[in-house]
Order: sequence, then structure tokens, then C-alpha cells
Amino acid sequence: MQTLPTDTINFKDMEKGYAPFAEALHTLGFDWQIARTEDIKGWFVVHGAEARMCFRLPATGDSQRGVEVTEQSVISDLWCGVSESLAVIRQKQPGKLIKVRSMQLEGSTLHFTVS
Repeated sequence: MQTLPTDTINFKDMEKGYAPFAEALHTLGFDWQIARTEDIKGWFVVHGAEARMCFRLPATGDSQRGVEVTEQSVISDLWCGVSESLAVIRQKQPGKLIKVRSMQLEGSTLHFTVS
């Protein structure tokens, strides 16, 4: 499993961070079409603690709520999952710098290291 540094991805601002996030997913070999048949899960390791699942995107089939599933819609949903997970982590640890340092891809599961 390849580990990719993500220190330069701004997960607070979609305009600045979306393209680098999408590029990082491609570098890891992410195939967005897996979202049609498998749930995509996001696991986070925060400050060296045990990994915990923070989000799950259910498999979409060929359409999601009548809307065609595209690469952009899948990556946008992943972006939202990561951003919302980080917001919850920050809320539980006020005053601490919370930043995604690296990510890994294993099948349909993304692993994020946060410190």
C-alpha cells in the first residue's frame, strides 16, 4: 500500500484543495467507478491513536438519486467526507492543529493519518 503525503492539500477550501486531492487519488490508483459497486470508506488515525472509520459512501449503482454518477461527483463526495470528518475531529480537540499528513488507498478504503 503506497503512502502519499498530503501536507499541501488544503482541506478547508474546496477551490484550493480539490484539484490536488483529485490528483493525489489518481496517483494512488483510485478508480472512481468502484463507487458504483462498493462502499467507499474513510479511516482516520489521529495523533497515533487507533484507526477509526469516519465516513462511508454507499455504492451508488449507475445513478444516485436520479443523477448520473461521474468522476467529479464521486471525488466531491469523498472531499465532503474528509472535510466533515476533519471538522468533527477539530471540534473534539479545540486549539490543536489538525491536518491530514498522508493518505493510503487499499481497494475501496482510504486511510488518512492526521496530526
